[in-house]
Amino acid sequence: MSGHTTLPEWLATDMERVENVLISTAGASTHPLVAEPSTHLIKAGGKRLRPALVLLSSQAGTPDAIATDLSAAALELVHLATLYHDDVIDETEVRRGAPTAHSKWGIEVAVLAGDYLFACGCGLGAQAGGEVPGILARAIAEVCEGQIVETGALGDPRRSIDDFLATIAGKTGALFRAACDLGAATSGVSGEERAALVEYGRQLGLAFQLVDDLLDLVGDPEVTGKSPGTDLREGVFTMAVLLACQRDESLCERLIAGEHDLDEILPTLRSTGALDDALEAAHSHARAAKAAIADLPPGRWHTAMDDIADTVIAQIPVLA
Repeated sequence: MSGHTTLPEWLATDMERVENVLISTAGASTHPLVAEPSTHLIKAGGKRLRPALVLLSSQAGTPDAIATDLSAAALELVHLATLYHDDVIDETEVRRGAPTAHSKWGIEVAVLAGDYLFACGCGLGAQAGGEVPGILARAIAEVCEGQIVETGALGDPRRSIDDFLATIAGKTGALFRAACDLGAATSGVSGEERAALVEYGRQLGLAFQLVDDLLDLVGDPEVTGKSPGTDLREGVFTMAVLLACQRDESLCERLIAGEHDLDEILPTLRSTGALDDALEAAHSHARAAKAAIADLPPGRWHTAMDDIADTVIAQIPVLA
């Protein structure tokens, strides 16, 4: 996703520890053909939103600093692994403003580097112990399931909104839910408070993906670092497109016929109100995320999680 999800300054020291774990783990191989591709996306930057959520959620209890740091790094490595594989599947050439791994080293190395990062993440999870390995394993399975289901829906403009939302709840939402669950599990949070944190993660993940999808349609490529209309070209029809298809059958027919040019389709997305309604759906999930933790004890971690929900939404430009 583009834009800037600003993290609080007071979290910087904790995030730096996690960053060091990421680099030392992904770059542990002495062979450059392993270490360089595996650390490529880490060095390209990124918001580190998922590990930040692990750290923030842990503040709701009494964190075990080592287990929490390991969990945060493990989840980010899993996330990075999915990006390597997604880029191969989508034939993406640029990620975070840098060439994708398969563009630099080829498909075989990129896929194996993704596998390597999955393994590294699981290794960190095992070091953390407790519930962490199980939470990570379930999240990985849900991400893969969601991606498989999405692959089966490619090119289907009549796909239901409910099916679409269920898919993104897996392929994107699973890691957000896991982030909050890991923070809770490594800090002794249990019962209703833990369920509230996990629900926050679920709702934030949905909002995040809906915003990401909208940025693919209306975002500034100088900011997003990605070419606009990538989803359309790949036959991945996101909420705004699916809503527009429900309201204008001719758009369905054009998409089925292979018309996937963003400039040709965007006017219909605007005129049907589909862009506005997809944005309102993102707002709704962001509000639900904040509501989920509204009754948890106040604190700077709580304020930061509210702010993250707000800034995720704020990345969308005004839809004129």
